[in-house]
Amino acid sequence: MLLEECCNQVMVNSPDSQTQSSEYSVSIWEGLAIAVGAVMIAAVGTAGLFVKFFSNAVDPQRATAIAQSLMDYQIPGGAQGVFGTNIGGAKVAIVSSPSFPRDFTNPPTDLNRVSGVELFVAKVPLDIESPTTPTRADADEDTSMPSPDFTLSYRSGEDFKPLSSRTEARPFCGSSTLVLMQEGELTLSPELPPVYAVKHDAIVALADGKRMATVLAIGQDAKQQAATVFNSLNCRK
Repeated sequence: MLLEECCNQVMVNSPDSQTQSSEYSVSIWEGLAIAVGAVMIAAVGTAGLFVKFFSNAVDPQRATAIAQSLMDYQIPGGAQGVFGTNIGGAKVAIVSSPSFPRDFTNPPTDLNRVSGVELFVAKVPLDIESPTTPTRADADEDTSMPSPDFTLSYRSGEDFKPLSSRTEARPFCGSSTLVLMQEGELTLSPELPPVYAVKHDAIVALADGKRMATVLAIGQDAKQQAATVFNSLNCRK
């Protein structure tokens, strides 16, 4: 009996048994390392896709191409692409005149000379609900005026403060459409006082989807510029 117990103790503490235990421990750490590595690769891949998406979206030539595929337009002084992307069945693009201020690392010193036009155009599927801005057509009738209320200058509409609003039936994409026309102030930067701005919004439902357009003009001639650009709009098939 004593001999058998000694043999059993030797077998338990044998080098082979210790090696197996060590190998088992290493395999666990290897598995954890592989799992962590996979998570890191996935995270880096996702970040890479986001950077690529954003880089493509702000490419001026791509933004211009998307805008021109959606609509014909004429912006006084020329136009440059700002943002453009395809998301599922939706297309969105923003173009602006070169004079429209964007770089506020060197803000304009004379706001009286600030001017420019920014144009937002989009095409979305018919089943996507459009945002609406309630307006009152007259004393007896309420209507809802569709309004995209979005460009890079006033992402959520908070930077644009309307001081007066009216709706007017205007030709847009081959049909008579209610256009929301607003005059107000646009805050370009928290460090700067607001500037005079005019905004025209329109949405129309066509057979292939809803077309949206927002014209935002700033400066002393904003009213004329907004009207000129909006009148030049023509939806492309």
